[in-house]
Amino acid sequence: MRVAHFTRMELAEVDERYRITIPKDVRSAFRVVRGQKFFLVPYDDGILMKPVPPDPAGKLDDIIGDFAFDRSARRKAEEWLLDEKESNGKK
Repeated sequence: MRVAHFTRMELAEVDERYRITIPKDVRSAFRVVRGQKFFLVPYDDGILMKPVPPDPAGKLDDIIGDFAFDRSARRKAEEWLLDEKESNGKK
C-alpha cells in the first residue's frame, strides 16, 4: 500500500451546491482522477474519504476467495445459530 505524504495540512471549502474541491497537492499525492468515486465514512467527528476500487466485485472476490454459500451451508449456519441462541438463553 502506497502512503502519500503532505508538507502541510490542506483546506477545502464546501460551495453553495455542497461540493468540495480536492486541493491539487492532495489529488496529485493520491492520484485522484476526474469521475473517481469515493466512499464517505463517518470517522470520529469527521468524514473519511476512501476510494472505491475500480472493480468492487473483483476486489470482494480477492478478499473472500473461493467462498460458496449453498443451501447446505445455510442450513448448518441456521442450526448453529439456533443452538447458540438456546445455549445463551439457558445461562
